[in-house]
Formats: sequence, structure tokens, C-alpha cells
Amino acid sequence: MPPIGARRMPPPPLTHHQILGLVEPFTRSGRQVDLAASDRLARRLHFKPVAHAASGNTPALTETLQLECHESGNHRLTRQLRPVDGPAATLQAMGTDLARLLAQVDAVAPPQHFSAGPGWQVARSYDLVPSAHAGPPVLTFRHGEAWVDGLHFSLAVMDVKNVAGDITLRPAPGERLALPEDLLAVMGWNWVRLVPATDGWTSKLRLRGRGPGRTQAAERALDQAARHLAQVLATPPAAFHSRWRAARWGVVLRRSIPTLTAVGLVVGALLLPHITGNELSGVWMALHYLPIAILALSFTMQELARFEIPPLPRRLKAAHWRSGPAAALAPASAQ
Repeated sequence: MPPIGARRMPPPPLTHHQILGLVEPFTRSGRQVDLAASDRLARRLHFKPVAHAASGNTPALTETLQLECHESGNHRLTRQLRPVDGPAATLQAMGTDLARLLAQVDAVAPPQHFSAGPGWQVARSYDLVPSAHAGPPVLTFRHGEAWVDGLHFSLAVMDVKNVAGDITLRPAPGERLALPEDLLAVMGWNWVRLVPATDGWTSKLRLRGRGPGRTQAAERALDQAARHLAQVLATPPAAFHSRWRAARWGVVLRRSIPTLTAVGLVVGALLLPHITGNELSGVWMALHYLPIAILALSFTMQELARFEIPPLPRRLKAAHWRSGPAAALAPASAQ
């Protein structure tokens, strides 16, 4: 065992003989190693691109493979599928049997990564996660990206039970958009407000459970968001308020729940001694512990409670979603 603080020696570079053994299953499948693009010191092999013709709603794709060769023998294979125009998708798998690893990756058809509709394109990236009892690996959603007119939407998901997904929205290069805080939240309970960031906005998506059900929920949410954004951006900002007026008021109510709960507890604590008798002393005692119970419940939520007075929804004043190149990336002034 090396002494504490000793520098760990880097793994040795791949030898020519090792490379020949590693690429043998890939050669049998028709792939060719790209030695010029590979990095023997980093133990990383690249394979020459393979073209996939367009099929149905799936565009023509260019496939590239990268094999990270770990000294332990547990290798990582990454497939990237890139269309001529639109977001790319990746698939990652780890294992010791390279022939089996390649077969598992090839078993996931390229069209499974992509979907599209009027004004939007979606690419989904997955991991093949080993299952228990040596069963087939589980296709697990890791990241999704949607390109909508003038906007890039991404959703990153960890395979951790009941942890919310991370959403990022960024204008396309050269674009400046003014978006309302409730742009996504109007879609329902699982969607929350936009938060301005340095180069766009961030948000959260509430996801429950884990495994295949979590993956399917993330896939549905990604397509839902892409359709929603395409429909909203295809109409003037004023139409957003007209179309989503009831939902926007629902967002205000949801955002007000923590504040209204706190106010209700204070008012109830002040009024209860004046309206209860000795026969309800148990209720009075329970009220003392209610704030502790609510605090404990808040720790089970996927995001921290935000005590605020949300802005009331109003008709958006801007004539267009796009603003001048010098405009700030802030939510629209009227909510």
C-alpha cells in the first residue's frame, strides 16, 4: 500500500498489441479504429464515423464511438449520434466484455434517441445501467436537449429517487429573449418558475421514483416542454397571457402556498386560545407541534420552500419575444 500523500502513478499507455485485442470485436462489426484521433497515453480509442441514413422522422446521423480503456478491465463505451442540424445524443455503457458491451449499445436503435415536431427537435442521452442478478442493462435517461426556435432547452436527471431534474434554458447564439418567470410552470405542478442565470435561465422538474418509470417521465416531460415552447414562441407574447391566464393564476397560488401556510399558522396560534375550551386542550397541544411537523415535511420535498409574494400575472407588454442584442437576459417585466 503506497504511503499517505504519495502521488499515484498514471496507468501505462496502451500498447499496439493491447489495441489490437481491444478493437477486435469492433472490427468484426465493421468499425475501424481511428488511430490518429485516439490517445494511447489517456487509454482512449476513437473509431471512424459511421453514417446512418434518415429513417421516418429521424434525420440522417453520424455515429462515433469512443472506448475508454480502464486498467482494471472495466471499460466505458460511449456512442454519439449527431444530426447535420440539431442536438446530439449519447449512449454510455460500462463492462468488461467488449463484444457484449458493443452488442448492448447496438441494440438501442438510433431513432430511440430522437423526436421532433413543428418547430422543435429533441435528442435524449442515456446510460445502460447494469441490473441486478446479471439481467439485461436498464436504459436510463441522463440528459435531454431540445432545440426550439431561438432557444436551447436542456434537462439533466440523476438516477436518485425523488430528486428533481435540472433545467437550463439558453438563447441560441446571437439571440436575446425576454421570457416570463412562469413560462414552464403553467404546464402543471411538476414545473416551477424560471430563475435568471448568467447566460439564460434555470429551473427544476419534479420527478418521482427511479428506474424505468423515472426515465419514461423524463422523456415525456422533455417532449412536452419542447412542444410547449415551440407553440408559445410561435405566437406574440400577449397571446401567452390570453392562452394561459387560468394556469398563470394557478402558478401564483402554488407559489403562495408556503407563505399562506406560515401566515395561517400564526393566525391560528393567535386565535385558538380565544375559541377553544378545556375539552379541546388536545387540539391546542397538537398545534404546538404542527410547525415542527410542517418543517419535517418540507425536508421531504424536492426543493426548498420559498416564502414570497409572487407577482400577479399580467398581459406581456413586449411585441416580440426577441429583443435587441444589448438587452439583458431577464424575465419579461409583466407577469
